[in-house]
Amino acid sequence: MKSYAPHDRYIAPALPSADFPRLVIGYAIIEAAYYVSQHAFSLLLILIGETTGFSDLEPSYEYGDTALGLLLQLFSFVFLALAVIGVTWAHHSRSGWTLLGRLDRFIPTLVATVGACAAVFAALEVLPPFYSFEGGELQLGRIALLPLSMLAILVQTGTEELLYRGYLQQQFAARFGSPVIWMVAPNLMFGLAHWDLGGDFVTSAQYMMWTFLFGLACTDLTARTGSLAAAMGFHFANNAYVFLFWAEETTPDSGLALLLFPYWEGTGDAAPVPLFDLIFFNDLALPVVLWLAVRLAIRR
Repeated sequence: MKSYAPHDRYIAPALPSADFPRLVIGYAIIEAAYYVSQHAFSLLLILIGETTGFSDLEPSYEYGDTALGLLLQLFSFVFLALAVIGVTWAHHSRSGWTLLGRLDRFIPTLVATVGACAAVFAALEVLPPFYSFEGGELQLGRIALLPLSMLAILVQTGTEELLYRGYLQQQFAARFGSPVIWMVAPNLMFGLAHWDLGGDFVTSAQYMMWTFLFGLACTDLTARTGSLAAAMGFHFANNAYVFLFWAEETTPDSGLALLLFPYWEGTGDAAPVPLFDLIFFNDLALPVVLWLAVRLAIRR
């Protein structure tokens, strides 16, 4: 497709090492290295907690329900980034820079993408339906953490893009020319990585499907621009909104929310949630609207 012409240049560095077994082995090494590093980091935090008397350090890291815990969790994605870059260099004999694609318009595209997504999120807050913020408490201390919080989110989202729309998309596309494969396969893996093992089936399945659609939007933007800039901006803006805007106290990943509401336990037994309903279709519309806004902003 003409609109995906920049994608040919984007995947060119992956062509010399495009055999499928090499991809499988490389991905397995990345996952294994990340698994080991995460568990080693958890053990280190337990040791630090026992030494300092801060016994909640490792649990807060796992759940992200405190500012320090969530910052540590987000910055720990640097282990995954190092694994991806290391495998790209040692296993595929190419620089980690090749995962980023074109660099000449990288920062302007990243900024334009974040701005377009921010405009959509701002519209969601000022347009009906209107929601009550009664009971929410502004976390003044977290305002001072905003620069660090945004850097941590950029590390987390940028790393996921390096893996799924960088390494995996490039290697799949270099081996299989069909967009059906290089668009679907990495994003199925992306969706499955977000399956909530502790949640119920319907909630987990909906989250996986939403993540799959979100990943497709990132893949499309990467193919249209020939770089990770738009996908990184798209992912960063979404997660910044999720992590920084509001949350319920003591819930997972609530540690950096600027507006914190009391935890709500619900009102008795909730009715079973269908796999597909209007609320879920409304949720699915969000990445589509964001994608359209970004395409207008970057003119792709």
